[in-house]
Amino acid sequence: MPRRSPARLFPGVDGFFYLSFPGKQVYWMVSENGRFESMKQKKEREKEISQWPWISMLPFGILAGYWGKREVRITAISEYGFQTRLAAPATVEQKNAPWELAFYDQKTAAYQRILLRDATLLQEKEEDFDTVYTFVTDQEDYRNAVQRLALQYSQYIRWKMEDDDAALAEEMTGYPAEQDAFHLENLEEQKKVWFSGIGKETFTALQNGFAESGQPVELALELDRPEWYTAYLSMESAVFFDAYFRKNQIPDPPIFHPDRLYIGNAFCPHLAPTEEELFALMDKACRESFSITLTFPFLLEENLSETQQRLQRLAEWCERKNKTVELVVNDWGTAHLATHFPVFSICLGILLNKRKKDPRMAYKLGDRTLFEKNSVHAAFYREYLKAEFRIERYEWESCGNTGTGKFPEGKNSMHLPFYQTNTSQYCPLYTACTKGSRSAQMPVRECPRFCEKQAFLYPEHLRMMGRYNSLFGMNLTVLQDPETIGKMYGLRGIDRIVVNLL
Repeated sequence: MPRRSPARLFPGVDGFFYLSFPGKQVYWMVSENGRFESMKQKKEREKEISQWPWISMLPFGILAGYWGKREVRITAISEYGFQTRLAAPATVEQKNAPWELAFYDQKTAAYQRILLRDATLLQEKEEDFDTVYTFVTDQEDYRNAVQRLALQYSQYIRWKMEDDDAALAEEMTGYPAEQDAFHLENLEEQKKVWFSGIGKETFTALQNGFAESGQPVELALELDRPEWYTAYLSMESAVFFDAYFRKNQIPDPPIFHPDRLYIGNAFCPHLAPTEEELFALMDKACRESFSITLTFPFLLEENLSETQQRLQRLAEWCERKNKTVELVVNDWGTAHLATHFPVFSICLGILLNKRKKDPRMAYKLGDRTLFEKNSVHAAFYREYLKAEFRIERYEWESCGNTGTGKFPEGKNSMHLPFYQTNTSQYCPLYTACTKGSRSAQMPVRECPRFCEKQAFLYPEHLRMMGRYNSLFGMNLTVLQDPETIGKMYGLRGIDRIVVNLL
Protein backbone atom coordinates (compact mmCIF):
# COMPACT_ATOMS: atom_id res chain seq x y z
CA MET A 1 0.00 0.00 0.00
CA PRO A 2 1.21 3.47 -0.76
CA ARG A 3 2.43 5.34 2.28
CA ARG A 4 0.34 8.38 3.20
CA SER A 5 2.08 11.68 3.87
CA PRO A 6 1.87 12.69 7.54
CA ALA A 7 0.22 15.90 8.67
CA ARG A 8 2.64 18.79 8.95
CA LEU A 9 2.53 21.98 11.11
CA PHE A 10 3.42 25.25 9.41
CA PRO A 11 3.62 28.79 10.96
CA GLY A 12 1.00 31.25 9.77
CA VAL A 13 0.16 34.84 10.65
CA ASP A 14 -1.50 36.59 13.60
CA GLY A 15 -0.44 33.84 16.02
CA PHE A 16 -1.87 31.02 13.90
CA PHE A 17 -0.37 27.79 12.69
CA TYR A 18 -1.92 25.55 10.11
CA LEU A 19 -1.94 21.79 9.87
CA SER A 20 -1.49 20.45 6.37
CA PHE A 21 -3.21 17.16 5.62
CA PRO A 22 -3.29 15.49 2.24
CA GLY A 23 -5.88 17.39 0.30
CA LYS A 24 -6.73 20.02 2.89
CA GLN A 25 -5.40 22.57 5.38
CA VAL A 26 -6.95 23.29 8.79
CA TYR A 27 -6.05 26.48 10.64
CA TRP A 28 -5.41 26.43 14.39
CA MET A 29 -3.93 28.81 16.90
CA VAL A 30 -2.00 28.26 20.10
CA SER A 31 -3.84 30.28 22.76
CA GLU A 32 -2.20 32.08 25.67
CA ASN A 33 -2.96 29.21 28.05
CA GLY A 34 -1.28 26.72 25.77
CA ARG A 35 -4.45 25.18 24.28
CA PHE A 36 -5.15 24.89 20.58
CA GLU A 37 -8.08 26.90 19.29
CA SER A 38 -9.65 26.96 15.89
CA MET A 39 -10.02 30.19 13.98
CA LYS A 40 -13.75 29.92 14.53
CA GLN A 41 -13.25 29.65 18.27
CA LYS A 42 -10.90 32.66 18.20
CA LYS A 43 -13.43 34.79 16.32
CA GLU A 44 -16.12 33.82 18.82
CA ARG A 45 -13.84 34.74 21.68
CA GLU A 46 -13.00 38.13 20.08
CA LYS A 47 -16.71 38.75 19.60
CA GLU A 48 -17.32 37.90 23.23
CA ILE A 49 -14.56 40.30 24.39
CA SER A 50 -15.91 43.07 22.16
CA GLN A 51 -19.30 42.72 23.86
CA TRP A 52 -17.97 43.22 27.35
CA PRO A 53 -19.28 46.46 28.92
CA TRP A 54 -16.01 48.33 28.42
CA ILE A 55 -15.16 51.75 29.85
CA SER A 56 -12.43 53.05 27.58
CA MET A 57 -9.53 55.50 28.14
CA LEU A 58 -10.20 56.44 31.72
CA PRO A 59 -8.05 59.33 32.97
CA PHE A 60 -4.79 57.95 34.29
CA GLY A 61 -5.28 59.79 37.57
CA ILE A 62 -8.28 57.67 38.58
CA LEU A 63 -6.95 54.26 37.50
CA ALA A 64 -3.34 53.12 37.43
CA GLY A 65 -1.95 49.73 36.52
CA TYR A 66 1.21 48.01 37.70
CA TRP A 67 2.25 44.99 35.64
CA GLY A 68 5.21 43.56 37.48
CA LYS A 69 7.81 46.34 37.56
CA ARG A 70 6.07 48.36 34.82
CA GLU A 71 3.52 51.11 35.39
CA VAL A 72 1.12 50.88 32.45
CA ARG A 73 -1.98 52.63 31.18
CA ILE A 74 -5.24 50.73 31.51
CA THR A 75 -6.89 51.48 28.19
CA ALA A 76 -10.21 49.79 28.92
CA ILE A 77 -11.84 48.10 31.90
CA SER A 78 -14.98 46.10 32.66
CA GLU A 79 -16.28 43.89 35.46
CA TYR A 80 -14.83 40.87 33.65
CA GLY A 81 -11.34 42.12 32.89
CA PHE A 82 -9.20 44.91 31.56
CA GLN A 83 -6.90 45.86 28.71
CA THR A 84 -3.51 47.48 28.38
CA ARG A 85 -1.17 48.08 25.48
CA LEU A 86 2.56 48.07 24.89
CA ALA A 87 4.55 49.57 22.07
CA ALA A 88 6.60 46.38 21.82
CA PRO A 89 5.32 42.84 22.48
CA ALA A 90 5.71 41.66 26.05
CA THR A 91 8.30 39.07 26.94
CA VAL A 92 7.34 35.73 28.47
CA GLU A 93 8.59 37.01 31.82
CA GLN A 94 6.43 40.13 31.52
CA LYS A 95 3.33 38.10 30.62
CA ASN A 96 3.74 36.07 33.81
CA ALA A 97 4.32 39.12 36.02
CA PRO A 98 1.75 39.86 38.75
CA TRP A 99 -0.86 42.60 38.38
CA GLU A 100 -1.91 45.37 40.77
CA LEU A 101 -4.50 48.05 40.04
CA ALA A 102 -4.98 51.33 41.91
CA PHE A 103 -8.56 52.72 41.89
CA TYR A 104 -9.17 56.33 42.91
CA ASP A 105 -12.11 56.83 45.27
CA GLN A 106 -13.66 60.32 45.00
CA LYS A 107 -15.31 60.07 48.43
CA THR A 108 -12.07 59.43 50.32
CA ALA A 109 -9.69 61.12 47.85
CA ALA A 110 -7.43 58.09 48.16
CA TYR A 111 -6.42 55.07 46.11
CA GLN A 112 -7.52 51.51 46.74
CA ARG A 113 -4.80 49.12 45.57
CA ILE A 114 -5.94 45.64 44.57
CA LEU A 115 -3.53 42.78 43.95
CA LEU A 116 -4.98 40.54 41.24
CA ARG A 117 -4.21 36.98 42.21
CA ASP A 118 -6.06 35.34 39.33
CA ALA A 119 -5.44 37.73 36.40
CA THR A 120 -5.15 35.57 33.27
CA LEU A 121 -3.97 36.69 29.86
CA LEU A 122 -6.93 36.04 27.60
CA GLN A 123 -5.84 37.66 24.37
CA GLU A 124 -2.76 39.20 22.78
CA LYS A 125 -3.61 41.20 19.68
CA GLU A 126 -1.13 43.03 17.49
CA GLU A 127 -2.42 46.30 16.07
CA ASP A 128 -0.84 48.88 13.78
CA PHE A 129 1.21 50.68 16.42
CA ASP A 130 1.06 48.53 19.53
CA THR A 131 0.04 45.23 21.05
CA VAL A 132 -3.16 45.05 23.11
CA TYR A 133 -3.37 42.61 26.01
CA THR A 134 -6.70 41.52 27.48
CA PHE A 135 -6.78 40.03 30.97
CA VAL A 136 -9.65 38.35 32.75
CA THR A 137 -10.25 38.12 36.51
CA ASP A 138 -13.02 36.81 38.77
CA GLN A 139 -11.95 38.58 41.97
CA GLU A 140 -14.84 40.01 43.92
CA ASP A 141 -12.92 43.04 45.24
CA TYR A 142 -11.88 43.88 41.66
CA ARG A 143 -15.50 43.73 40.47
CA ASN A 144 -16.69 45.93 43.35
CA ALA A 145 -13.95 48.49 42.64
CA VAL A 146 -14.87 48.64 38.95
CA GLN A 147 -18.55 49.18 39.80
CA ARG A 148 -17.71 52.00 42.22
CA LEU A 149 -15.35 53.61 39.69
CA ALA A 150 -17.96 53.44 36.93
CA LEU A 151 -20.59 55.05 39.17
CA GLN A 152 -18.33 57.88 40.33
CA TYR A 153 -16.97 58.54 36.85
CA SER A 154 -20.46 58.73 35.33
CA GLN A 155 -21.55 61.11 38.12
CA TYR A 156 -18.54 63.32 37.45
CA ILE A 157 -19.30 63.45 33.71
CA ARG A 158 -22.93 64.35 34.39
CA TRP A 159 -22.01 67.11 36.86
CA LYS A 160 -19.37 68.43 34.50
CA MET A 161 -21.80 68.61 31.58
CA GLU A 162 -24.83 69.91 33.45
CA ASP A 163 -23.32 72.33 36.00
CA ASP A 164 -20.65 75.01 36.25
CA ASP A 165 -17.35 74.44 38.02
CA ALA A 166 -18.59 75.78 41.35
CA ALA A 167 -21.58 73.42 41.36
CA LEU A 168 -19.30 70.55 40.40
CA ALA A 169 -17.00 71.37 43.31
CA GLU A 170 -20.01 71.57 45.64
CA GLU A 171 -21.21 68.12 44.60
CA MET A 172 -17.77 66.55 44.99
CA THR A 173 -16.30 68.35 48.03
CA GLY A 174 -18.96 70.42 49.77
CA TYR A 175 -17.59 73.68 48.35
CA PRO A 176 -20.05 76.54 49.17
CA ALA A 177 -21.00 77.46 45.62
CA GLU A 178 -23.72 79.87 46.74
CA GLN A 179 -21.07 82.17 48.29
CA ASP A 180 -19.45 82.72 44.90
CA ALA A 181 -22.08 85.35 44.18
CA PHE A 182 -20.71 87.75 46.80
CA HIS A 183 -17.97 90.13 45.53
CA LEU A 184 -16.73 93.42 46.91
CA GLU A 185 -16.78 96.44 44.64
CA ASN A 186 -13.07 97.14 44.30
CA LEU A 187 -9.64 96.22 45.60
CA GLU A 188 -9.63 99.05 48.14
CA GLU A 189 -12.81 97.73 49.78
CA GLN A 190 -11.37 94.24 49.65
CA LYS A 191 -8.21 95.31 51.46
CA LYS A 192 -10.20 97.18 54.11
CA VAL A 193 -11.89 93.89 55.00
CA TRP A 194 -8.73 91.80 54.81
CA PHE A 195 -6.48 94.13 56.79
CA SER A 196 -8.98 95.24 59.40
CA GLY A 197 -7.20 92.97 61.88
CA ILE A 198 -3.84 94.73 61.53
CA GLY A 199 -3.34 96.97 64.54
CA LYS A 200 -0.59 99.00 66.13
CA GLU A 201 1.02 95.99 67.79
CA THR A 202 0.54 93.34 65.08
CA PHE A 203 4.15 93.06 64.00
CA THR A 204 5.47 93.67 67.50
CA ALA A 205 3.37 90.71 68.65
CA LEU A 206 4.68 88.64 65.76
CA GLN A 207 8.27 89.36 66.80
CA ASN A 208 7.42 88.65 70.45
CA GLY A 209 6.14 85.25 69.40
CA PHE A 210 9.47 84.48 67.80
CA ALA A 211 11.25 85.65 70.95
CA GLU A 212 9.18 83.16 72.99
CA SER A 213 10.32 80.35 70.70
CA GLY A 214 13.94 81.30 71.23
CA GLN A 215 14.42 81.94 67.53
CA PRO A 216 15.61 85.44 66.56
CA VAL A 217 13.67 86.85 63.61
CA GLU A 218 14.56 89.35 60.92
CA LEU A 219 11.71 91.58 59.67
CA ALA A 220 11.64 92.66 56.02
CA LEU A 221 9.40 94.72 53.74
CA GLU A 222 9.06 93.88 50.05
CA LEU A 223 8.96 96.74 47.51
CA ASP A 224 7.67 95.05 44.38
CA ARG A 225 6.45 97.70 41.93
CA PRO A 226 7.33 101.16 40.57
CA GLU A 227 4.85 102.95 42.85
CA TRP A 228 6.78 101.78 45.91
CA TYR A 229 10.19 102.47 44.36
CA THR A 230 9.23 106.10 43.69
CA ALA A 231 7.60 106.58 47.08
CA TYR A 232 10.54 105.16 49.03
CA LEU A 233 13.05 107.32 47.13
CA SER A 234 11.02 110.46 47.83
CA MET A 235 10.41 109.94 51.57
CA GLU A 236 12.21 109.31 54.79
CA SER A 237 11.90 105.65 55.68
CA ALA A 238 9.62 106.15 58.72
CA VAL A 239 7.29 108.36 56.67
CA PHE A 240 7.30 105.84 53.85
CA PHE A 241 6.36 102.90 56.10
CA ASP A 242 3.44 104.89 57.47
CA ALA A 243 2.33 105.80 53.92
CA TYR A 244 2.73 102.18 52.79
CA PHE A 245 0.19 100.88 55.30
CA ARG A 246 -2.19 103.79 54.78
CA LYS A 247 -2.13 103.19 51.02
CA ASN A 248 -3.13 99.60 51.79
CA GLN A 249 -6.29 100.77 53.59
CA ILE A 250 -4.92 100.59 57.15
CA PRO A 251 -5.86 103.98 58.68
CA ASP A 252 -3.93 103.42 61.93
CA PRO A 253 -0.60 101.97 60.71
CA PRO A 254 1.25 99.44 62.88
CA ILE A 255 4.60 100.00 64.54
CA PHE A 256 6.97 98.72 61.89
CA HIS A 257 10.78 98.79 61.93
CA PRO A 258 12.15 96.37 59.32
CA ASP A 259 15.72 95.14 59.24
CA ARG A 260 15.78 94.48 55.53
CA LEU A 261 14.23 95.62 52.24
CA TYR A 262 13.36 93.29 49.37
CA ILE A 263 13.53 95.16 46.06
CA GLY A 264 12.01 93.81 42.84
CA ASN A 265 9.10 91.67 41.69
CA ALA A 266 9.34 87.88 41.76
CA PHE A 267 6.65 87.35 39.11
CA CYS A 268 6.64 90.09 36.46
CA PRO A 269 9.75 91.30 34.58
CA HIS A 270 7.99 94.55 33.67
CA LEU A 271 7.74 95.58 37.32
CA ALA A 272 11.47 95.45 38.02
CA PRO A 273 13.13 98.79 38.81
CA THR A 274 15.14 100.48 36.11
CA GLU A 275 18.88 100.34 36.58
CA GLU A 276 18.94 103.95 37.71
CA GLU A 277 16.12 103.31 40.21
CA LEU A 278 17.79 100.14 41.46
CA PHE A 279 21.07 101.73 42.40
CA ALA A 280 19.30 104.74 43.90
CA LEU A 281 17.20 102.38 46.04
CA MET A 282 20.25 100.42 47.12
CA ASP A 283 22.22 103.56 48.00
CA LYS A 284 19.33 104.90 50.09
CA ALA A 285 18.84 101.54 51.84
CA CYS A 286 22.54 101.51 52.72
CA ARG A 287 22.38 105.03 54.14
CA GLU A 288 19.42 104.03 56.28
CA SER A 289 21.17 100.82 57.47
CA PHE A 290 18.78 98.35 55.83
CA SER A 291 20.08 95.03 54.59
CA ILE A 292 19.27 94.44 50.91
CA THR A 293 17.70 91.55 49.04
CA LEU A 294 17.16 91.91 45.29
CA THR A 295 14.38 89.84 43.72
CA PHE A 296 14.65 88.64 40.13
CA PRO A 297 11.64 87.27 38.16
CA PHE A 298 11.71 84.46 35.61
CA LEU A 299 14.24 85.13 32.86
CA LEU A 300 12.96 85.84 29.36
CA GLU A 301 15.43 84.91 26.64
CA GLU A 302 15.24 88.43 25.23
CA ASN A 303 16.38 89.74 28.64
CA LEU A 304 19.40 87.45 28.96
CA SER A 305 22.04 89.97 27.90
CA GLU A 306 20.49 92.76 29.98
CA THR A 307 20.39 90.51 33.06
CA GLN A 308 24.04 89.52 32.62
CA GLN A 309 25.04 93.18 32.41
CA ARG A 310 22.93 94.10 35.44
CA LEU A 311 24.50 91.34 37.53
CA GLN A 312 27.95 92.56 36.52
CA ARG A 313 27.17 96.13 37.59
CA LEU A 314 25.59 94.92 40.83
CA ALA A 315 28.74 92.96 41.60
CA GLU A 316 30.82 96.09 40.98
CA TRP A 317 28.55 98.06 43.34
CA CYS A 318 29.02 95.42 46.05
CA GLU A 319 32.77 95.56 45.67
CA ARG A 320 32.79 99.38 45.91
CA LYS A 321 30.57 99.31 49.01
CA ASN A 322 32.29 96.23 50.45
CA LYS A 323 28.89 94.59 50.88
CA THR A 324 27.29 91.26 50.12
CA VAL A 325 23.82 91.44 48.59
CA GLU A 326 21.21 88.70 48.57
CA LEU A 327 19.66 87.70 45.25
CA VAL A 328 16.33 85.86 45.13
CA VAL A 329 16.27 83.84 41.90
CA ASN A 330 13.08 82.54 40.30
CA ASP A 331 14.68 81.04 37.22
CA TRP A 332 17.47 78.47 36.88
CA GLY A 333 19.10 80.59 34.19
CA THR A 334 19.36 83.53 36.58
CA ALA A 335 20.69 81.20 39.28
CA HIS A 336 23.41 79.98 36.92
CA LEU A 337 24.41 83.52 35.95
CA ALA A 338 24.52 84.65 39.59
CA THR A 339 26.93 81.89 40.62
CA HIS A 340 29.69 83.62 38.66
CA PHE A 341 29.74 86.45 41.24
CA PRO A 342 30.92 85.48 44.73
CA VAL A 343 29.65 88.75 46.25
CA PHE A 344 26.06 87.51 45.94
CA SER A 345 24.26 85.35 48.46
CA ILE A 346 21.65 83.39 46.49
CA CYS A 347 18.15 82.48 47.71
CA LEU A 348 15.66 80.02 46.19
CA GLY A 349 12.66 82.07 45.06
CA ILE A 350 8.95 81.28 45.24
CA LEU A 351 8.70 80.18 41.59
CA LEU A 352 11.45 77.60 42.08
CA ASN A 353 10.43 76.52 45.57
CA LYS A 354 7.20 75.01 44.28
CA ARG A 355 4.38 73.84 46.54
CA LYS A 356 0.78 72.75 46.18
CA LYS A 357 -1.29 75.73 47.34
CA ASP A 358 -4.77 77.00 46.63
CA PRO A 359 -7.39 79.07 48.51
CA ARG A 360 -9.78 76.13 48.07
CA MET A 361 -7.43 73.70 49.80
CA ALA A 362 -9.75 73.61 52.82
CA TYR A 363 -12.27 71.74 50.69
CA LYS A 364 -9.73 69.17 49.53
CA LEU A 365 -10.78 65.70 50.63
CA GLY A 366 -8.33 63.11 51.84
CA ASP A 367 -4.97 63.40 53.55
CA ARG A 368 -3.75 67.01 53.26
CA THR A 369 -0.53 66.29 55.15
CA LEU A 370 0.89 65.20 51.79
CA PHE A 371 1.12 68.91 50.90
CA GLU A 372 3.28 69.82 53.89
CA LYS A 373 6.58 69.00 52.22
CA ASN A 374 8.22 69.57 48.87
CA SER A 375 11.57 68.88 47.23
CA VAL A 376 13.49 71.25 49.51
CA HIS A 377 12.72 69.00 52.48
CA ALA A 378 14.99 66.36 50.89
CA ALA A 379 18.55 66.69 52.23
CA PHE A 380 20.17 65.54 48.98
CA TYR A 381 18.32 68.26 47.05
CA ARG A 382 19.46 70.98 49.46
CA GLU A 383 23.03 69.69 49.13
CA TYR A 384 22.69 69.91 45.34
CA LEU A 385 21.37 73.49 45.53
CA LYS A 386 24.28 74.49 47.73
CA ALA A 387 26.94 72.77 45.63
CA GLU A 388 25.61 73.87 42.25
CA PHE A 389 24.21 77.36 42.96
CA ARG A 390 25.39 78.31 46.47
CA ILE A 391 21.74 78.43 47.56
CA GLU A 392 21.30 78.19 51.33
CA ARG A 393 18.19 80.31 51.94
CA TYR A 394 14.70 79.28 50.86
CA GLU A 395 11.72 81.60 50.32
CA TRP A 396 8.36 80.27 51.55
CA GLU A 397 4.81 81.62 51.71
CA SER A 398 2.25 81.46 54.48
CA CYS A 399 -0.31 79.37 52.65
CA GLY A 400 -1.69 77.32 55.50
CA ASN A 401 -0.28 73.95 54.43
CA THR A 402 2.64 73.66 56.80
CA GLY A 403 0.79 71.41 59.26
CA THR A 404 2.85 70.47 62.29
CA GLY A 405 6.05 69.68 60.43
CA LYS A 406 9.27 71.67 60.53
CA PHE A 407 10.72 73.59 57.67
CA PRO A 408 13.95 72.12 56.29
CA GLU A 409 17.34 72.76 57.81
CA GLY A 410 18.93 75.97 56.60
CA LYS A 411 17.71 79.55 56.36
CA ASN A 412 13.99 79.96 55.78
CA SER A 413 12.12 83.17 54.92
CA MET A 414 8.33 83.40 55.29
CA HIS A 415 6.38 85.78 53.02
CA LEU A 416 3.02 86.88 54.35
CA PRO A 417 0.07 87.34 54.22
CA PHE A 418 -0.26 86.54 50.48
CA TYR A 419 0.83 83.47 48.55
CA GLN A 420 1.12 83.02 44.79
CA THR A 421 -0.86 80.26 43.08
CA ASN A 422 -0.47 81.02 39.34
CA THR A 423 1.89 83.13 37.23
CA SER A 424 1.76 83.71 33.47
CA GLN A 425 4.44 84.95 31.09
CA TYR A 426 1.53 86.33 29.05
CA CYS A 427 -0.23 88.77 31.34
CA PRO A 428 -3.99 87.98 31.63
CA LEU A 429 -4.71 91.47 33.02
CA TYR A 430 -3.11 93.13 29.99
CA THR A 431 -5.17 90.93 27.66
CA ALA A 432 -8.39 91.61 29.55
CA CYS A 433 -7.79 95.37 29.37
CA THR A 434 -6.83 95.41 25.67
CA LYS A 435 -8.93 92.56 24.23
CA GLY A 436 -11.82 92.32 26.66
CA SER A 437 -10.95 88.74 27.59
CA ARG A 438 -8.09 87.13 29.43
CA SER A 439 -8.09 84.06 27.16
CA ALA A 440 -6.33 85.58 24.10
CA GLN A 441 -3.01 86.11 25.86
CA MET A 442 0.10 87.29 24.04
CA PRO A 443 3.61 88.46 24.89
CA VAL A 444 3.73 91.96 26.36
CA ARG A 445 6.56 94.05 24.94
CA GLU A 446 5.56 97.57 25.96
CA CYS A 447 3.73 97.33 29.26
CA PRO A 448 1.34 100.22 30.12
CA ARG A 449 1.08 98.85 33.69
CA PHE A 450 -2.65 98.39 33.94
CA CYS A 451 -1.93 96.65 37.24
CA GLU A 452 -1.27 100.00 38.92
CA LYS A 453 -5.03 100.62 38.89
CA GLN A 454 -6.65 97.30 37.94
CA ALA A 455 -6.92 93.87 39.51
CA PHE A 456 -9.07 90.76 39.21
CA LEU A 457 -11.49 90.29 42.09
CA TYR A 458 -12.90 86.94 43.19
CA PRO A 459 -15.65 85.82 45.57
CA GLU A 460 -14.93 87.37 48.93
CA HIS A 461 -14.92 84.06 50.83
CA LEU A 462 -12.00 82.75 48.76
CA ARG A 463 -9.65 85.55 49.88
CA MET A 464 -7.82 85.75 46.57
CA MET A 465 -7.14 88.27 43.83
CA GLY A 466 -5.46 88.63 40.45
CA ARG A 467 -2.56 91.07 40.77
CA TYR A 468 0.08 91.81 38.14
CA ASN A 469 0.46 88.69 35.98
CA SER A 470 -0.37 86.34 38.87
CA LEU A 471 -3.09 85.03 41.15
CA PHE A 472 -2.66 85.31 44.91
CA GLY A 473 -4.41 83.79 47.88
CA MET A 474 -4.33 85.28 51.37
CA ASN A 475 -3.79 83.67 54.75
CA LEU A 476 -5.65 85.74 57.36
CA THR A 477 -4.60 83.55 60.29
CA VAL A 478 -1.19 85.23 60.45
CA LEU A 479 -2.92 88.56 61.18
CA GLN A 480 -5.55 87.26 63.61
CA ASP A 481 -3.19 85.85 66.26
CA PRO A 482 0.31 87.09 65.35
CA GLU A 483 2.04 86.18 68.61
CA THR A 484 0.93 82.54 68.43
CA ILE A 485 1.80 82.38 64.74
CA GLY A 486 5.22 83.92 65.42
CA LYS A 487 5.98 81.34 68.08
CA MET A 488 4.86 78.53 65.77
CA TYR A 489 7.04 79.73 62.89
CA GLY A 490 10.01 80.20 65.23
CA LEU A 491 9.73 76.64 66.52
CA ARG A 492 9.47 75.30 62.98
CA GLY A 493 12.62 76.91 61.63
CA ILE A 494 11.63 80.30 60.16
CA ASP A 495 14.18 83.06 60.82
CA ARG A 496 12.85 85.87 58.60
CA ILE A 497 9.43 87.41 57.99
CA VAL A 498 8.85 89.25 54.69
CA VAL A 499 5.77 91.50 54.58
CA ASN A 500 4.13 92.34 51.27
CA LEU A 501 0.58 93.71 51.14
CA LEU A 502 0.59 93.85 47.33
